[in-house]
Amino acid sequence: MGAEEPDQKKRKTEDCKDEDSVYANTNAVPRYGNPGRVLHLGLADGELAERIVIVGHHSRAEIVASFLKPEKQGGELFRFASDRGFLSFTGLLDGTRISVVSIGMGIPMMDFFVREARAVIHGPMAVVRFGTCGCLKASVEVGSLSVATEGSILVQRNYDHFHRSNSGELKEDEKHEDHLPYHISAVCPPDADLNKALVSSIKKDLGENMVAEGVNVTADSFYGSQGRDDPRFNDRNKGLIDELLKRYPAAVSMEMETFQLLHMAQSCRPAGSMKAAAAVVNVANRHTGAVVSEEGLKRGEREGGLAILRALASLPVN
Repeated sequence: MGAEEPDQKKRKTEDCKDEDSVYANTNAVPRYGNPGRVLHLGLADGELAERIVIVGHHSRAEIVASFLKPEKQGGELFRFASDRGFLSFTGLLDGTRISVVSIGMGIPMMDFFVREARAVIHGPMAVVRFGTCGCLKASVEVGSLSVATEGSILVQRNYDHFHRSNSGELKEDEKHEDHLPYHISAVCPPDADLNKALVSSIKKDLGENMVAEGVNVTADSFYGSQGRDDPRFNDRNKGLIDELLKRYPAAVSMEMETFQLLHMAQSCRPAGSMKAAAAVVNVANRHTGAVVSEEGLKRGEREGGLAILRALASLPVN
């Protein structure tokens, strides 16, 4: 069978919405309505700023957005809640336009955000993830912030391992990386300039002793891939955190989003058009078992959020 001509095999990606369709452009970045809104964020062109703080929880978005002022004097702060769980704010910090977006949890939600934000912002972007994490260093106090100064790695459940193990195909002596229960990636770096501004602002506002720097660990699950013990499932994760620290001694934080943000920023076209970095509140220490108080968490969210906003406002995006 002969090769198809490019125009024959290329899927249609232009706006093809008819009056009965719920959205258009299904093979690219779908939009609905008029003006066209991206499918999951629900935002149209111009509603997001080039500088963005992304959080997981709606209440944290409200806290961080409380420092912003409306773009129009006497008006209201832009606020949009999509029917897919995203909550977005846009306003001004000392005259600089910044957005705050709550995206929920996990790699897929981060992917939705990055791709759809890129679609509605026509210019360079600077994005900081501000979340919560489990801390992997016994010496780090809960309530402090960890910054992924050395980048992020990804831990993924190796589904083939479990399928082969459950079916009896996997031999006990198979120790090759492809056969291990979890894949561990190489490091994906943050943007150097944004990272530097982030660390400087947080240390200035919160104090040197409130910042831990190192490698972030992003996992594809809150449970198995983060080494939590659940006797109801065969996760084969005993010793996973020890293995992570053996490979990456500078690992300091563990959560579920940062790697995808940094990876997508590295993959964004044109190259260099998206700066990305991450800081997280240390909610629990996985070594000591300490967990932050409600007051300590809110303080970290307020003070850390303002420091991150100031870092973004101080940094030229171009």
